[in-house]
Amino acid sequence: MEWFSGQLSHNYTRPDLISFNPELSKEISMEGFISVNGQISSPEDAQIPVLDRGFLFGDNIFEVFVAFGNTVLDLKPHLDRLRRSAEMHRIPIPWSDEELSFEIQSLIETTNHPKKYIRLVITRGEGIALYQPEEPSPNKVIFCLPARQESEEILSKGIKLKRRQANFVERGATAKTGNYIRSITALEQAKQEGFDDVLWTNGDQELTEATTSNIFLIGREGDLIEIATPPANSGLLLGITRSRIIDLLTNAKIPVTERVISTDEIARFDEGFLCSTVRGLVPIQQIDKHRLHSTRTNAVFKHIQRLFSTWVATEVGYRVNWNTGEKVEDI
Repeated sequence: MEWFSGQLSHNYTRPDLISFNPELSKEISMEGFISVNGQISSPEDAQIPVLDRGFLFGDNIFEVFVAFGNTVLDLKPHLDRLRRSAEMHRIPIPWSDEELSFEIQSLIETTNHPKKYIRLVITRGEGIALYQPEEPSPNKVIFCLPARQESEEILSKGIKLKRRQANFVERGATAKTGNYIRSITALEQAKQEGFDDVLWTNGDQELTEATTSNIFLIGREGDLIEIATPPANSGLLLGITRSRIIDLLTNAKIPVTERVISTDEIARFDEGFLCSTVRGLVPIQQIDKHRLHSTRTNAVFKHIQRLFSTWVATEVGYRVNWNTGEKVEDI
């Protein structure tokens, strides 16, 4: 592994897992790299087979990770969810967690950016027919790129959400697959109406999730505060950051409830936030015409945000600016 200037975090090496383009040798990239079945290239040079079923049919599962410096947050929970998604859709994963972790770590240590976006995609392999091949040969693609930054306006004022009803929602926790055409179309429509994202509901008018994020809503009744998030049975992806927030609140003895939230309850909440692996925690300013006050000085959201930031600092080893990934201070 002469290509790396520093030591990998693992105590083993697997040169058989990855192969670098000679032209990239000894180069540290600001733009990132993409590995296709272990063949690493720059983003503009990476290629997948045109008969890949993930490309043709969306026949794939994936996970998105975030890394600060060389530390990937919640690596194991993401890999565990990847395997659950694979089991739900009967997509084989012939690589061990150790092998996948090694390749991810190898990529992040060669991308010179403080905050990295990692996307691990497993497709069922190649085939032009809709039916599954008898002996699928999965393809593996790993992206390691600079993470997109949220706009400062959204971070300071909050995000605006437009409700949309999903025509078909499966009850229970869903798998993370690569078919986002419905969300892309709805998001474009929402933006044309002056909103930033979509808040999905199911056919029973229960809130589920945003296009790529989970939602928490915060309500007050006198001195009582409720922090609520929709349950799996409403039909949503159980986000890793969502689970982390629930754990942090529970460990801090702050009550949080997973419960059905109907659309007619929205008006009783005065704060809220979205959460996802790359976005972190994003305050909500508006849902349809209902205004929330998630960024006011004494907002409960800000306390939750500090709790999450402290956990991130403990994991990374220093406090970070979540949006840029830059180091703020040692801990």
